[in-house]
Amino acid sequence: MESVSLYIVEDEMLIAHDLKSKLSELGGRVLGIAAKGEIAVENIGKLADKNEAPDIVLMDVTLGGKMDGIEAAKILSEKYKCGIIFLTSMDKNDVFSKSFSIKPYAYVFKPVDIDQIKIAIELADYQRKLELSNERMIIELKHEIEQREKAEKETEFRLQEKLKSEQKINQLLKQKHQMEMDLINRELATSSIFISQKNKIIGLIRKDINRLMRKGKIITKAEISNILKSIDENVKFENDWYRIKAHFEKIYPEFFDRLRQQFPNLTPNDHKLSALLRMNLTTKEISQILKITAPSTEISRIRLRKKLDLPKHINLVQFICGI
Repeated sequence: MESVSLYIVEDEMLIAHDLKSKLSELGGRVLGIAAKGEIAVENIGKLADKNEAPDIVLMDVTLGGKMDGIEAAKILSEKYKCGIIFLTSMDKNDVFSKSFSIKPYAYVFKPVDIDQIKIAIELADYQRKLELSNERMIIELKHEIEQREKAEKETEFRLQEKLKSEQKINQLLKQKHQMEMDLINRELATSSIFISQKNKIIGLIRKDINRLMRKGKIITKAEISNILKSIDENVKFENDWYRIKAHFEKIYPEFFDRLRQQFPNLTPNDHKLSALLRMNLTTKEISQILKITAPSTEISRIRLRKKLDLPKHINLVQFICGI
Protein backbone atom coordinates (compact mmCIF):
# COMPACT_ATOMS: atom_id res chain seq x y z
CA MET A 1 0.00 0.00 0.00
CA GLU A 2 3.00 2.31 0.18
CA SER A 3 2.47 3.75 -3.30
CA VAL A 4 -1.30 4.26 -2.92
CA SER A 5 -2.66 7.74 -2.18
CA LEU A 6 -6.03 7.80 -0.40
CA TYR A 7 -8.80 10.25 0.50
CA ILE A 8 -11.44 9.46 3.14
CA VAL A 9 -15.00 10.80 2.89
CA GLU A 10 -16.85 9.88 6.10
CA ASP A 11 -19.28 12.00 8.13
CA GLU A 12 -18.36 10.32 11.43
CA MET A 13 -15.06 11.95 12.27
CA LEU A 14 -14.05 9.40 14.90
CA ILE A 15 -14.34 6.62 12.32
CA ALA A 16 -12.55 8.71 9.69
CA HIS A 17 -9.57 9.56 11.90
CA ASP A 18 -9.32 6.00 13.20
CA LEU A 19 -9.31 4.72 9.63
CA LYS A 20 -6.68 7.28 8.64
CA SER A 21 -4.44 6.22 11.53
CA LYS A 22 -4.69 2.52 10.72
CA LEU A 23 -4.14 2.99 6.97
CA SER A 24 -1.15 5.26 7.63
CA GLU A 25 0.37 2.56 9.81
CA LEU A 26 0.00 0.15 6.88
CA GLY A 27 1.88 2.56 4.61
CA GLY A 28 -1.02 4.28 2.86
CA ARG A 29 -0.77 8.03 2.10
CA VAL A 30 -4.00 9.66 3.29
CA LEU A 31 -4.22 13.05 1.55
CA GLY A 32 -7.24 14.31 3.46
CA ILE A 33 -10.58 13.74 5.16
CA ALA A 34 -13.97 15.28 4.37
CA ALA A 35 -17.35 14.88 6.05
CA LYS A 36 -19.47 16.09 3.11
CA GLY A 37 -19.57 15.11 -0.55
CA GLU A 38 -19.36 18.65 -1.94
CA ILE A 39 -16.33 19.44 0.26
CA ALA A 40 -14.60 16.27 -0.91
CA VAL A 41 -15.20 17.18 -4.57
CA GLU A 42 -13.84 20.68 -4.01
CA ASN A 43 -10.74 19.54 -2.10
CA ILE A 44 -9.89 16.76 -4.54
CA GLY A 45 -10.34 19.23 -7.41
CA LYS A 46 -7.69 21.44 -5.83
CA LEU A 47 -5.38 18.43 -5.44
CA ALA A 48 -5.98 17.52 -9.09
CA ASP A 49 -4.95 21.03 -10.16
CA LYS A 50 -1.56 20.24 -8.61
CA ASN A 51 -1.50 16.73 -10.17
CA GLU A 52 -1.97 15.24 -6.70
CA ALA A 53 -5.45 13.71 -6.97
CA PRO A 54 -5.80 10.55 -4.83
CA ASP A 55 -5.65 7.11 -6.42
CA ILE A 56 -8.46 5.70 -4.26
CA VAL A 57 -11.35 7.42 -2.46
CA LEU A 58 -12.97 5.62 0.50
CA MET A 59 -16.51 6.97 0.20
CA ASP A 60 -19.28 6.66 2.76
CA VAL A 61 -22.59 6.22 0.90
CA THR A 62 -24.66 8.24 3.40
CA LEU A 63 -23.35 11.78 3.97
CA GLY A 64 -24.69 15.01 5.38
CA GLY A 65 -24.89 18.09 3.19
CA LYS A 66 -26.24 18.63 -0.32
CA MET A 67 -24.43 15.73 -2.01
CA ASP A 68 -24.57 12.07 -0.97
CA GLY A 69 -21.67 9.64 -1.40
CA ILE A 70 -22.96 8.12 -4.64
CA GLU A 71 -23.28 11.52 -6.40
CA ALA A 72 -19.85 12.60 -5.14
CA ALA A 73 -18.30 9.29 -6.25
CA LYS A 74 -19.74 9.71 -9.75
CA ILE A 75 -18.12 13.13 -10.13
CA LEU A 76 -14.76 12.01 -8.73
CA SER A 77 -14.54 8.87 -10.84
CA GLU A 78 -15.55 10.59 -14.09
CA LYS A 79 -13.72 13.90 -13.68
CA TYR A 80 -10.56 12.94 -11.79
CA LYS A 81 -10.30 9.18 -12.50
CA CYS A 82 -10.36 8.33 -8.79
CA GLY A 83 -10.98 4.71 -7.88
CA ILE A 84 -13.99 4.35 -5.57
CA ILE A 85 -14.45 2.00 -2.61
CA PHE A 86 -17.83 2.44 -0.92
CA LEU A 87 -18.14 2.25 2.87
CA THR A 88 -21.70 1.62 4.03
CA SER A 89 -23.97 0.23 6.69
CA MET A 90 -27.02 0.40 4.40
CA ASP A 91 -29.05 -2.60 3.26
CA LYS A 92 -26.94 -4.50 0.71
CA ASN A 93 -29.61 -4.61 -2.01
CA ASP A 94 -30.23 -0.87 -1.70
CA VAL A 95 -26.60 0.18 -1.95
CA PHE A 96 -25.86 -2.18 -4.87
CA SER A 97 -28.87 -1.02 -6.90
CA LYS A 98 -28.09 2.67 -6.34
CA SER A 99 -24.34 2.58 -6.92
CA PHE A 100 -23.53 -0.29 -9.29
CA SER A 101 -23.67 1.95 -12.41
CA ILE A 102 -20.67 3.88 -11.04
CA LYS A 103 -18.66 0.62 -11.19
CA PRO A 104 -16.90 0.94 -7.83
CA TYR A 105 -13.91 -1.30 -7.21
CA ALA A 106 -15.31 -2.69 -3.94
CA TYR A 107 -17.94 -2.43 -1.21
CA VAL A 108 -16.85 -2.58 2.44
CA PHE A 109 -19.62 -2.89 4.99
CA LYS A 110 -19.42 -1.30 8.41
CA PRO A 111 -18.04 -1.89 10.96
CA VAL A 112 -14.91 -1.75 8.81
CA ASP A 113 -12.42 -4.61 9.13
CA ILE A 114 -8.91 -3.22 8.47
CA ASP A 115 -7.63 -6.44 6.87
CA GLN A 116 -10.64 -6.52 4.55
CA ILE A 117 -10.24 -2.89 3.49
CA LYS A 118 -6.47 -3.38 2.99
CA ILE A 119 -7.19 -6.19 0.52
CA ALA A 120 -9.87 -4.08 -1.19
CA ILE A 121 -7.48 -1.13 -1.58
CA GLU A 122 -4.67 -3.26 -3.02
CA LEU A 123 -7.00 -4.92 -5.55
CA ALA A 124 -8.59 -1.58 -6.47
CA ASP A 125 -5.19 0.04 -6.99
CA TYR A 126 -4.06 -2.84 -9.22
CA GLN A 127 -7.22 -2.71 -11.35
CA ARG A 128 -7.14 1.10 -11.63
CA LYS A 129 -3.53 1.12 -12.82
CA LEU A 130 -4.40 -1.60 -15.33
CA GLU A 131 -7.33 0.39 -16.71
CA LEU A 132 -5.39 3.66 -16.94
CA SER A 133 -2.51 1.90 -18.69
CA ASN A 134 -4.87 0.36 -21.25
CA GLU A 135 -6.63 3.69 -21.82
CA ARG A 136 -3.30 5.39 -22.52
CA MET A 137 -2.28 2.63 -24.91
CA ILE A 138 -5.60 2.81 -26.76
CA ILE A 139 -5.41 6.60 -27.05
CA GLU A 140 -1.85 6.36 -28.39
CA LEU A 141 -2.85 3.74 -30.94
CA LYS A 142 -5.90 5.74 -32.02
CA HIS A 143 -3.71 8.80 -32.48
CA GLU A 144 -1.30 6.72 -34.53
CA ILE A 145 -4.16 5.52 -36.73
CA GLU A 146 -5.42 9.07 -37.31
CA GLN A 147 -1.97 10.23 -38.39
CA ARG A 148 -1.55 7.28 -40.73
CA GLU A 149 -5.01 7.82 -42.23
CA LYS A 150 -4.12 11.40 -43.12
CA ALA A 151 -0.72 10.48 -44.60
CA GLU A 152 -1.62 7.22 -46.36
CA LYS A 153 -5.25 7.66 -47.37
CA GLU A 154 -4.75 7.59 -51.17
CA THR A 155 -2.85 4.32 -51.61
CA GLU A 156 -3.54 0.64 -51.01
CA PHE A 157 -0.45 0.44 -48.87
CA ARG A 158 -1.89 3.10 -46.58
CA LEU A 159 -5.17 1.20 -46.37
CA GLN A 160 -3.32 -1.97 -45.33
CA GLU A 161 -1.47 -0.07 -42.63
CA LYS A 162 -4.76 1.25 -41.31
CA LEU A 163 -6.21 -2.25 -41.15
CA LYS A 164 -3.17 -3.49 -39.28
CA SER A 165 -3.48 -0.71 -36.73
CA GLU A 166 -7.18 -1.46 -36.24
CA GLN A 167 -6.34 -5.10 -35.68
CA LYS A 168 -3.87 -4.04 -33.00
CA ILE A 169 -6.62 -2.09 -31.24
CA ASN A 170 -9.01 -5.06 -31.37
CA GLN A 171 -6.33 -7.34 -30.00
CA LEU A 172 -5.56 -4.87 -27.22
CA LEU A 173 -9.24 -4.57 -26.32
CA LYS A 174 -9.49 -8.36 -26.14
CA GLN A 175 -6.42 -8.46 -23.91
CA LYS A 176 -7.92 -5.71 -21.73
CA HIS A 177 -11.15 -7.68 -21.38
CA GLN A 178 -9.24 -10.85 -20.48
CA MET A 179 -7.14 -9.01 -17.90
CA GLU A 180 -10.29 -7.56 -16.35
CA MET A 181 -11.84 -11.03 -16.17
CA ASP A 182 -8.64 -12.41 -14.60
CA LEU A 183 -8.76 -9.64 -12.00
CA ILE A 184 -12.41 -10.35 -11.19
CA ASN A 185 -11.59 -14.04 -10.81
CA ARG A 186 -8.73 -13.11 -8.49
CA GLU A 187 -11.07 -10.90 -6.42
CA LEU A 188 -13.61 -13.70 -6.21
CA ALA A 189 -10.97 -16.24 -5.21
CA THR A 190 -9.59 -13.83 -2.60
CA SER A 191 -13.06 -13.27 -1.13
CA SER A 192 -13.78 -17.00 -1.01
CA ILE A 193 -10.44 -17.79 0.60
CA PHE A 194 -10.90 -14.98 3.13
CA ILE A 195 -14.35 -16.28 4.12
CA SER A 196 -13.17 -19.89 4.26
CA GLN A 197 -10.17 -19.03 6.40
CA LYS A 198 -12.24 -16.82 8.70
CA ASN A 199 -14.73 -19.58 9.38
CA LYS A 200 -11.93 -22.14 9.77
CA ILE A 201 -10.25 -19.98 12.42
CA ILE A 202 -13.52 -19.52 14.27
CA GLY A 203 -14.00 -23.28 14.18
CA LEU A 204 -10.60 -23.78 15.81
CA ILE A 205 -11.52 -21.25 18.48
CA ARG A 206 -14.72 -23.14 19.20
CA LYS A 207 -12.76 -26.38 19.45
CA ASP A 208 -10.35 -24.90 22.02
CA ILE A 209 -13.18 -23.42 24.06
CA ASN A 210 -15.03 -26.74 24.09
CA ARG A 211 -11.84 -28.37 25.36
CA LEU A 212 -11.66 -25.83 28.20
CA MET A 213 -15.29 -26.50 29.07
CA ARG A 214 -14.57 -30.20 29.46
CA LYS A 215 -11.72 -29.41 31.88
CA GLY A 216 -13.80 -26.88 33.78
CA LYS A 217 -10.82 -25.32 35.51
CA ILE A 218 -9.79 -22.00 33.95
CA ILE A 219 -13.12 -20.26 33.40
CA THR A 220 -16.74 -21.11 34.17
CA LYS A 221 -19.05 -22.84 31.76
CA ALA A 222 -21.35 -19.84 31.81
CA GLU A 223 -18.52 -17.60 30.61
CA ILE A 224 -17.57 -20.10 27.91
CA SER A 225 -21.19 -20.31 26.77
CA ASN A 226 -21.30 -16.54 26.44
CA ILE A 227 -18.11 -16.58 24.36
CA LEU A 228 -19.52 -19.27 22.06
CA LYS A 229 -22.75 -17.31 21.70
CA SER A 230 -20.80 -14.17 20.79
CA ILE A 231 -18.82 -16.07 18.15
CA ASP A 232 -21.99 -17.50 16.63
CA GLU A 233 -23.60 -14.08 16.52
CA ASN A 234 -20.62 -12.56 14.72
CA VAL A 235 -20.35 -15.24 12.03
CA LYS A 236 -22.74 -13.79 9.48
CA PHE A 237 -22.79 -15.33 6.03
CA GLU A 238 -24.97 -12.64 4.47
CA ASN A 239 -22.28 -9.93 4.37
CA ASP A 240 -19.85 -12.43 2.82
CA TRP A 241 -22.49 -13.69 0.38
CA TYR A 242 -23.28 -10.22 -1.00
CA ARG A 243 -19.56 -9.63 -1.63
CA ILE A 244 -19.23 -13.00 -3.40
CA LYS A 245 -22.44 -12.40 -5.37
CA ALA A 246 -21.26 -8.98 -6.63
CA HIS A 247 -18.06 -10.52 -8.05
CA PHE A 248 -19.86 -13.67 -9.27
CA GLU A 249 -22.36 -11.70 -11.35
CA LYS A 250 -19.51 -9.87 -13.10
CA ILE A 251 -18.05 -13.20 -14.22
CA TYR A 252 -21.30 -15.05 -14.92
CA PRO A 253 -23.87 -12.37 -15.89
CA GLU A 254 -27.56 -13.40 -15.82
CA PHE A 255 -26.72 -16.78 -14.23
CA PHE A 256 -29.32 -16.29 -11.48
CA ASP A 257 -31.92 -15.04 -14.00
CA ARG A 258 -31.50 -18.20 -16.09
CA LEU A 259 -31.61 -20.35 -12.97
CA ARG A 260 -34.88 -18.74 -11.83
CA GLN A 261 -36.44 -19.05 -15.29
CA GLN A 262 -35.53 -22.72 -15.75
CA PHE A 263 -36.13 -23.81 -12.14
CA PRO A 264 -38.61 -21.45 -10.40
CA ASN A 265 -38.98 -23.82 -7.43
CA LEU A 266 -35.42 -23.22 -6.17
CA THR A 267 -34.94 -21.34 -2.89
CA PRO A 268 -32.38 -18.56 -2.19
CA ASN A 269 -30.22 -21.16 -0.40
CA ASP A 270 -30.36 -23.33 -3.54
CA HIS A 271 -29.17 -20.31 -5.55
CA LYS A 272 -26.23 -19.81 -3.17
CA LEU A 273 -25.22 -23.46 -3.37
CA SER A 274 -25.53 -23.40 -7.18
CA ALA A 275 -23.25 -20.35 -7.40
CA LEU A 276 -20.60 -21.95 -5.16
CA LEU A 277 -20.76 -25.15 -7.24
CA ARG A 278 -20.46 -23.05 -10.43
CA MET A 279 -17.20 -21.68 -8.95
CA ASN A 280 -15.94 -25.31 -8.67
CA LEU A 281 -15.42 -25.07 -4.92
CA THR A 282 -14.93 -28.29 -2.96
CA THR A 283 -17.41 -29.63 -0.41
CA LYS A 284 -15.04 -28.58 2.37
CA GLU A 285 -14.74 -25.02 1.03
CA ILE A 286 -18.51 -24.73 0.56
CA SER A 287 -19.09 -26.03 4.10
CA GLN A 288 -16.72 -23.42 5.56
CA ILE A 289 -18.31 -20.58 3.59
CA LEU A 290 -21.89 -21.63 4.44
CA LYS A 291 -20.81 -22.50 8.01
CA ILE A 292 -22.37 -25.95 7.93
CA THR A 293 -20.92 -29.45 8.22
CA ALA A 294 -19.67 -31.42 5.23
CA PRO A 295 -22.51 -33.99 5.61
CA SER A 296 -25.04 -31.13 5.62
CA THR A 297 -23.47 -29.83 2.42
CA GLU A 298 -23.80 -33.24 0.82
CA ILE A 299 -27.47 -33.41 1.86
CA SER A 300 -28.01 -29.97 0.31
CA ARG A 301 -26.43 -31.22 -2.93
CA ILE A 302 -28.73 -34.25 -2.97
CA ARG A 303 -31.79 -32.05 -2.43
CA LEU A 304 -30.65 -29.73 -5.21
CA ARG A 305 -30.26 -32.68 -7.61
CA LYS A 306 -33.84 -33.74 -6.84
CA LYS A 307 -35.19 -30.24 -7.46
CA LEU A 308 -33.28 -30.12 -10.76
CA ASP A 309 -34.65 -33.60 -11.58
CA LEU A 310 -31.19 -34.85 -12.61
CA PRO A 311 -30.64 -38.52 -13.59
CA LYS A 312 -27.91 -40.34 -11.66
CA HIS A 313 -25.50 -40.36 -14.61
CA ILE A 314 -25.55 -36.53 -14.90
CA ASN A 315 -22.82 -34.71 -12.96
CA LEU A 316 -24.33 -31.91 -10.83
CA VAL A 317 -21.43 -29.45 -11.24
CA GLN A 318 -21.20 -29.99 -15.00
CA PHE A 319 -24.94 -29.46 -15.32
CA ILE A 320 -24.84 -26.19 -13.35
CA CYS A 321 -21.85 -24.98 -15.41
CA GLY A 322 -23.99 -25.43 -18.51
CA ILE A 323 -26.83 -23.20 -17.30
